Amino acid sequence: MRIGVSITVPEGPRRLFASLRGSLAARDLNQAMGEEVQVLTAEYLRRLSGERHDTANALAGTSDSSSIQTGFLSQAAEKVASPGALAVDSEAATLTIDHPGMMRAFGPVTISPKNAKSLAIPVNAIAYGKRARSLWATLPLFIPKGCNFIAMKDGKSIIALYILVRSVTQKQDRSLLPSDEEWRDAAALGAGREIKHRLGAEGRL
Repeated sequence: MRIGVSITVPEGPRRLFASLRGSLAARDLNQAMGEEVQVLTAEYLRRLSGERHDTANALAGTSDSSSIQTGFLSQAAEKVASPGALAVDSEAATLTIDHPGMMRAFGPVTISPKNAKSLAIPVNAIAYGKRARSLWATLPLFIPKGCNFIAMKDGKSIIALYILVRSVTQKQDRSLLPSDEEWRDAAALGAGREIKHRLGAEGRL
């Protein structure tokens, strides 16, 4: 799922910068603003990745769930930090966040199966971070008759690994990404740095 975060320059700074560099000024200013927002967002996701392991902790039954963490947020951070994530022209800088689940920052997200009748939701540490089909070949999995879960045989015991559901709605979580204020502050920092640099280059400081 792709999210585009666009940063545009207010008219005042745009006119000031245009007086220094002409037709390319707006693009240069957008580049500086976009780069600052990109760095902020990537660092935010990396930090969040180190703090959030609620699902893994719950399934593992311990405060140390490092062995079953999926790296969801760290993967998102690396995608945001990649050079191709930032597109810039004379109108705006657009940071693309191309990672599943990030839309939750802006509203509830409903997930439905694409090529199956049900979604398999992990409820055991063995299944966390793994697709059910990837475990069928290696574990004695089965669906008990008349039940809505995938289980594993362990001797005489049956262990539920996944619950089967028609769809899942995840509630909004704005804290998955920096706040609008943090993005604005980062953009302003980038703009200020670039304007100061250009003023200095023009001998106006």
